[in-house]
Amino acid sequence: MAVARRGMPWKNRAGGKSCARELGPGVVLRGGALTGVLAVSVGALVMSVACSRPGAATESAPELTVWPVGTALHQPVWSYRGHALVAVTEDQRVAEVAEDRAAAATTRLSAPLAAGRNLQISTKDPAVVFVPQPARGRVAVVDLQSLRQVGDFDAGPAPAYLSEDAGLRMLLALSSDGRSVTPVDQYGYRKLATAPIAGAPAEVIDGANRGREIDYHVYAPSGIRHYQGPDSPAPQRGSLDIDVAVSAGDGTAVTRSYVAGHDDAVLYAVDSRRGGQGIEVLASTRLPAPIRALGTDDTRIYAATDRQLVTLETASFTGFPARHIPVLRTVDYRSALPESARRAPLSGMAVGPHRVYLTLAQAPFVVGIAKPRL
Repeated sequence: MAVARRGMPWKNRAGGKSCARELGPGVVLRGGALTGVLAVSVGALVMSVACSRPGAATESAPELTVWPVGTALHQPVWSYRGHALVAVTEDQRVAEVAEDRAAAATTRLSAPLAAGRNLQISTKDPAVVFVPQPARGRVAVVDLQSLRQVGDFDAGPAPAYLSEDAGLRMLLALSSDGRSVTPVDQYGYRKLATAPIAGAPAEVIDGANRGREIDYHVYAPSGIRHYQGPDSPAPQRGSLDIDVAVSAGDGTAVTRSYVAGHDDAVLYAVDSRRGGQGIEVLASTRLPAPIRALGTDDTRIYAATDRQLVTLETASFTGFPARHIPVLRTVDYRSALPESARRAPLSGMAVGPHRVYLTLAQAPFVVGIAKPRL
């Protein structure tokens, strides 16, 4: 199960630890030599790729880049302050990947942090990233500039997956058993009452982009549940019985989500019913292959299959009068990868300002696909 934050970000496992286990914070590996925050700087593979709409312009060039990054990553998110990708490594560190010149990237690693399943960059303070630590029952606060832990706080039982209610600046921590959510006010890290999740355990959580109440969706193979209210526990406002393996919130329409089931090629747009009670399917479209990762920005949906990145239109204001989600562009990203990574499954997606980034399980590469112009 994977969820991408509204306008951002996903999950899985990785490999390629090599010398990372012996290195503490503040160690740099540049071209194989230790110099001082682990950094791997290697030329990237760059290739232009044909798309399904010849002649369509992109927001950046080249259309597709592949960065060797030194270690496999998962659950990446985009740091707008650092202009970099931030992700989790297999040995539970935080990694930052930044383009340091044309067609090259630098990777920095933190010390081991016993990280959970994902990361959450703070909206209140974009200079820090929150790292769930289920084994320790805490959430670590990591400074993005130094990649050093600068604090931690209680976020309820075994916090394993994080999201944020951006309107309230409220961190949302899903427990490792998927049966409770604990909101934490980022002003003072004040923990609110832990809210039980009714029915089957949830796998991921996604908080609202804005609003004056606690507002979040939880997703699982059993379906979607929506909770909203002035305090925690927030009452359930709606549910929908639909298999969900991957999901992403709409960047503009706060109640809308996009979901796909396990090994399912159909993308669904779902939203709250009029009046805010209940959830309904608004539209759908079938892609060429099962959907492995989803992300959004203010105008587009990005759906990654095992081979292609498909860009679709959100239609956040007009809706989908034909109940169909329009496809804008399709790019084959897999053919640009080295032979060693051709079969590696996806482990995450992050949406940046001009590119969509894909990470691979057990393969130390990041693929960057240029966004199409609208």
